[in-house]
Amino acid sequence: SVIPAEVLKMDTGSLHIYKNALCDGYEKVYNIRVMVVGQYGVGKTTLTQRLLGKNVNISERHSTEGIDVHVECCKVSLSTGEWTTQEKHADKYSRLQRLVRLLNEHSNKQQSKREQDRQSELDVQVISLEYDNSHTQHNMLVSKERYDGQPQQDKSVSAEPSTNQIVKEPSSQPVESPIVRLHPESSSGILSKGNEKDTVMEILKQVNETSGKLEKDATQYAALSLWDFAGQHSFYTTHQTFLTSRAIYLLVINLSQQVTDLIQENECFLDAKGKQLCNIPEMMEIWLNMIHSCAPSSHPGNPPVILVGTHVDKIPEKNRQKVIDEYFMKIRQMLKNKPLVLHLMDDIAIDNKLESDPSLEKLKRRIFELASQQPHWGEKKPARWLPLEQAIMTMRDSDVKVAPLSLIEEINRSSSVKIENRDELEMFLIFQHDIGTILYFNADGLRENIVLNPQWMIDVFRSLITDKTFIRQHPTITEEWFEFEETGKLTHKLIDAIWTKEKPDFYDNKEYLLLVMEKLNIIARPMSYTMDGKSVKKEKYYLAPCILRQKTPREILCPESDPNEKSTSALCFVCKQKCLPPPVFHRLVGACLTHWPIAKQNEENLIYCGCCVFDIDEYHRLYLHFLGHVIFARVTIMAVQDISQSSKLCSEARKFISENLNKIIGNLGQSLEFEPHIQCPGCDADKLTGMISVPELQKKKVVVCRSHVKGIPLESQQLLKFWFENGEQTARVEEAREVSKKEPSTSRNKEKLHQTVLNRCRSKLIKDLNVEVVMKYIQEKELFGDVTIRDINEQTTTTDKISLLIDKIKQRDHNTYKRFKECLIQAQREDLKKMLEEEENQSAEMKLAHHDTEKLHHTVLNRCVTNLMKALNVRNVMIYIQQKELFDDVTIRDINDQTTETKAITLLIDQLKQRDQYTYERFKECLILANQADLKSMLDKEEKNVTAEMKENH
Repeated sequence: SVIPAEVLKMDTGSLHIYKNALCDGYEKVYNIRVMVVGQYGVGKTTLTQRLLGKNVNISERHSTEGIDVHVECCKVSLSTGEWTTQEKHADKYSRLQRLVRLLNEHSNKQQSKREQDRQSELDVQVISLEYDNSHTQHNMLVSKERYDGQPQQDKSVSAEPSTNQIVKEPSSQPVESPIVRLHPESSSGILSKGNEKDTVMEILKQVNETSGKLEKDATQYAALSLWDFAGQHSFYTTHQTFLTSRAIYLLVINLSQQVTDLIQENECFLDAKGKQLCNIPEMMEIWLNMIHSCAPSSHPGNPPVILVGTHVDKIPEKNRQKVIDEYFMKIRQMLKNKPLVLHLMDDIAIDNKLESDPSLEKLKRRIFELASQQPHWGEKKPARWLPLEQAIMTMRDSDVKVAPLSLIEEINRSSSVKIENRDELEMFLIFQHDIGTILYFNADGLRENIVLNPQWMIDVFRSLITDKTFIRQHPTITEEWFEFEETGKLTHKLIDAIWTKEKPDFYDNKEYLLLVMEKLNIIARPMSYTMDGKSVKKEKYYLAPCILRQKTPREILCPESDPNEKSTSALCFVCKQKCLPPPVFHRLVGACLTHWPIAKQNEENLIYCGCCVFDIDEYHRLYLHFLGHVIFARVTIMAVQDISQSSKLCSEARKFISENLNKIIGNLGQSLEFEPHIQCPGCDADKLTGMISVPELQKKKVVVCRSHVKGIPLESQQLLKFWFENGEQTARVEEAREVSKKEPSTSRNKEKLHQTVLNRCRSKLIKDLNVEVVMKYIQEKELFGDVTIRDINEQTTTTDKISLLIDKIKQRDHNTYKRFKECLIQAQREDLKKMLEEEENQSAEMKLAHHDTEKLHHTVLNRCVTNLMKALNVRNVMIYIQQKELFDDVTIRDINDQTTETKAITLLIDQLKQRDQYTYERFKECLILANQADLKSMLDKEEKNVTAEMKENH
């Protein structure tokens, strides 16, 4: 596909920006990311070193902590698949070569254009660039243009440089200087804003130094990176941040261990059951769950996984191959009937003791074959993004961890080939974040800096959880250390003690790093009630849910009945894919800790492995836990409370959990879906039994729980009443909203629900909203940062203020919109809140009504693909598609550039499935124009069949 999947998930405006950028030129990208994963101590690091062609002392055992990343450590020939190991930073020259080629091409285009417009002479000369803070001069080549015989006077690179810049080999030896200047008083790895001009000059200087070293075959290789993941359970939460569908996974197992034996050295703490010992297939399932959770639904079996068996030398030589084959087959047998098994592509056994094991070459070839079959292989990336991408890589190569956004903007402005505007720059940064190159958070307090090396965040977390020798050297913090291990409580005293002595660069940037870890929901500052119980305060310490190991007491999961309180039925968020990686729950708990006070018993926090309890208010307590692939929520209510008030609180809790689950999944780039169920009150909450889906409850007045010897009849309304304020109707509207959230963002007419509502209500809001009063409450609730609030307040007219306010809310998530409605109530404009909610319900019902229609052409095209492949004259049809402008120029060119008709038709069908029903109808018109009305009739007939099936299912 032309467009990367990460871009397709963005909004329509971003998609348009990306396509426009491609029109100015693009490069095809071939990257291979190999992720080496598996249980602790099976030889992952040794395998990684073997793949890198390094000598390994097999007698020395090295335990990976966190992730060891080898960026672009190999290049792989696109024609032969042969691997060549590269020295550290060798990838830098490849990137610079691509950049020099781009700049030269850009210069040639600009020169050709000018020659057509006017007669001018282009001189290229050396201009001496003088740094503000230094007397050292560096030789740089930039263009100098004569107009009417007059030379250009400016001898520095301005914020808006000439677009006819050409880069050539400097005529003299460049002066050696650091690529990036850091704070003079520290080696923190964060750039000083005062040295930004120096930094820009140094980065541009790198291009000069490489321009004469251009290799003819620079683009004939794929860049390969290796990621070696630690097997210890403690790291799983940070691991999940870096797992991606853009990778080939090597799942490593020890063939000398019995398949069914429990792995004693690999304790797992997954859910509310606490400590578990797993056998090899169960450990594999944990990793496959994490891999499967980031799998794109449009490509079953991706990302691919190669099962690699090590310790072959410990298997007797007699019948060795037969034993290995039976071993692999037994594992597959134990994983059958699970969607996870679709990812397993190959089984390869490696003898890590052999430096030249033939199986190693087989593994390398298979990695290349699988990589070249992935949907992102040969993707087109805007060429004008390359200079800024190179600048970021140059800074990272120079060990810069964090750079201010202002520096990135300055580098972009100083390039002859630049990203055009702020919107495109933001999209570039979000895209780089999504593919794992950087960490960029478009949030107040975080957007001003960019983490250039994501592994740095792994190292930050690793420093807090792995150095067991530290407490022996610093006995004064022994108590804090053990408290952290047992309860997840992370104090500033412990952080300061570790980072001051061992990691000064972390300590120098403590405030920012803690903010990022909070943003990732790895840690959270919990809230709790004050001593008088009347107000809420934020604690000074943090909690790290992923650290917790204590098993949840059964009385927490399954409390005995109490005459003084009532309990709701358990609301269950059931993962449809039947795989719920623990980090998803850990991050959900992190979000909840910042929203509700944590419940306490005798001053002890009620938080355990896979479970946490919160006080919604004085009379309502929320119990949240997870087992397997299900998250359970239950609320206990003091008997004295009004039931209607309880329903409102429970409904709000459900919405908060649902919204944050969607947000977490989106941030992790996962394709998981959750379906709401209600558990039968007669079933235990520590078992996955008696769960009835909300859609079934809304269709029937009475349902029967079949998890008992004798079925138990249950009234649907009684099960729904606490979680859905208005029972059945509200449940249906909520289902519609969930449908709207799951619609692909690539469809031009599909927007988030609150965006649609605000668009439709814009004129009414502009007419009736008292923006000054509402802004007061918005500021109190901290819906926006100070800069945004100032921007709104500084607008000259009321209409402009309200318009900007609406636009800002549309850019935010649904939770911000919900809090905006709360501000309307505080401003005594419940009528406007009611208007918005009526529009929500109407829009949600419309979404639900049209949902099947939107799926219709997907199903029809899937069923008719074989006949279309046989009969469609794609070249002829594309003429009319271009005339009717069904697609943009880039997409049309990409389809026409396919080397075979089969590939062209495949890409055409994929593009139609990404579009809306209207585009599909216009495609059928093109079939008639292309004298292929028979194919239109075939599609129409299949539509009727699919529609009839849908009606029957309903």
